[in-house]
Amino acid sequence: MKTTKKEKISGYSILIFASFLALFPLFWTFSTSIKNRVDTYTLPPKFFDFTPTFKNYSSLFAIDAFPKIYLNTIFVTVMSTLIVLVIGSLSAYAIARRSRFRGRSSLEALMIAVRALPGIVLLLPLYRLSSFFGLYDSLWALVFIYAGFNLPFAIWLLTSFFRQIPVEIEEAARVDGASNTRMFVKILLPLAMPGIMATGVFIALLSWNEFLIPVIMAGEESKTLPVFVAGFISNRTLDWGPMAAAATIALIPIVIFTIFIQKYLVAGLSSGAVKE
Repeated sequence: MKTTKKEKISGYSILIFASFLALFPLFWTFSTSIKNRVDTYTLPPKFFDFTPTFKNYSSLFAIDAFPKIYLNTIFVTVMSTLIVLVIGSLSAYAIARRSRFRGRSSLEALMIAVRALPGIVLLLPLYRLSSFFGLYDSLWALVFIYAGFNLPFAIWLLTSFFRQIPVEIEEAARVDGASNTRMFVKILLPLAMPGIMATGVFIALLSWNEFLIPVIMAGEESKTLPVFVAGFISNRTLDWGPMAAAATIALIPIVIFTIFIQKYLVAGLSSGAVKE
């Protein structure tokens, strides 16, 4: 079917408008981070006609705890994402290929139910347990809690990717003498890599942006960026400039990570879109 000129214009107009809606908050956050206090509160707001300043960034890095908080967030995100992808891949393969084991339906329903539960319902018991075992304000406690909360979502996503891999590939590998471990590592994981990378992006985003868990489970030693950024809000004032600077810096690792794996992300999200 040929696309008319009017349809092309309408399509491009919708895409431009959608891109504007998606990118404007990022532009506004960055522009706020390089404004002085007077320009920040000026009405009507200044979009371009202001003198840029990096005072907000210098004041942010003047806070001694900021580099440690930044590294805490990176550590917790990376480790929890790796744990989720390793356990999630094994579990998803078991569900996808051993689809007739007893209790499969109950297990899938339980995973969805756990992910749908409000976080505060599980966090209060976890807080008591972590305090009892001396794990409160520990980075590893955050890692395992993040992993536990995000694992059901990862298994649900990865199961569909493993189901799309033809069973004949596994049968051919077994005929050639490959063990289950070798077949999974050398054959299935590379084939499922686009889906694994796409899932990794979602899990990393969930972990990086998580606020409720660290605000309850983390103290000064394991504080993460979302809690730190929220600290600029007080009863009397709201420091827009430093908060926007912290938010801008917080975006950098996720943006870089997404750019590097963009190829896998697109392949993973489009996997299974066409049926043969």
